[in-house]
This record gives sequence, C-alpha cells and structure tokens, in this order.
Amino acid sequence: MSTITVAIPDPLDLTLSDRMNDTGARSKEEYLLGLIEADCAAGGLERVLAERLAGPFVPLPADWQDQVRQAARARA
Repeated sequence: MSTITVAIPDPLDLTLSDRMNDTGARSKEEYLLGLIEADCAAGGLERVLAERLAGPFVPLPADWQDQVRQAARARA
C-alpha cells in the first residue's frame, strides 16, 4: 500500500474533522480514502452510463436494488 502526506490549512483541518465525525469515519485517513474510492467508482459509473447510451436498452433486473445494497455492503 502506498502512503501519501498532505498538508492542509488549520481551518480546513477543522472542517475535515467535522466531516469525519459526521460520516462516522474512524479517522481522517478513512474519510479521505472513502472520498477517493467514491470518486473512482463514480468515474466507472460514468463510463458504464456512456456505453449504455450508445447501445440497446437493457432493462434492470427486478432485484437491482438488492444487488446495489449487497455491493455496498461488500465494499464496507
């Protein structure tokens, strides 16, 4: 695993601490990692949506909501 060091101004650090507590993250590192993972996942979603726009419509399975919940639990 790689490690990075980020210096942030004190006011932003206070905001980061507040957001960390609001979301239930156990550390600033965990909170920031969650943001990065969400950003990466969103990028993948955008690609899939763009591909779907170009292709034929494929209906979602009836249990699509359960599949999303299971995937979210697996990532946690």
